[in-house]
Amino acid sequence: MKKIITMVMAMMMILGLTACGNTVGNIDLEAGQSAIYIQDDGVVSYAVAEKFEKDYYDEDQLEENIEKEIEAYNSSGQASVSDAITLNGFHVSGSVATLVLDFSTDYDLLNYVKQYNNISPKKFYIGSIAGNKKCKIKGNFVSADKKTTKKGKDIKQMDDNILIVNEAYKVEVQGTILYVSENCSIDGDGIVTTAKEEDGTSYIVYK
Repeated sequence: MKKIITMVMAMMMILGLTACGNTVGNIDLEAGQSAIYIQDDGVVSYAVAEKFEKDYYDEDQLEENIEKEIEAYNSSGQASVSDAITLNGFHVSGSVATLVLDFSTDYDLLNYVKQYNNISPKKFYIGSIAGNKKCKIKGNFVSADKKTTKKGKDIKQMDDNILIVNEAYKVEVQGTILYVSENCSIDGDGIVTTAKEEDGTSYIVYK
């Protein structure tokens, strides 16, 4: 995913685009933050915000490269549908540039991250709990209302979905968040912040 992000950020620098804000769903992003927005219709948005630093690039070539990168995945045998990835938007607001990519399914986000961003399949997963084959599910979990706790072995038996990440993200789920690992936090708007890499793997169980 870094290849697309790098080119889009470069594109923004030369176009001088402006935006309504650095948001995806109800998540506000600051420079250096990433977000995942899981929608009811199955679409999963991935967003990243970076500092806006001026530089000089060839506009036509950059635009062509961005389109080729997305098309390469969409036309591959890995994509679930012909429009598996769409460029939702790229914006500059103040000194922060934000990119949002929409994935038609959680499968496409998972597959793209593994294939193009070189993230270990042991460190990132999104989909049904039953479909998880590589990532360990362990530790202590707490319900979104903080009234119930579970162990990893209990989570494995649930018939729901899970997001497993090994770095800091802001995450919004249009459905219902059931449990999160203890190293996550949930704000008053239901936005989950996962732990930094050095603080261990984070889990979000949802339906």
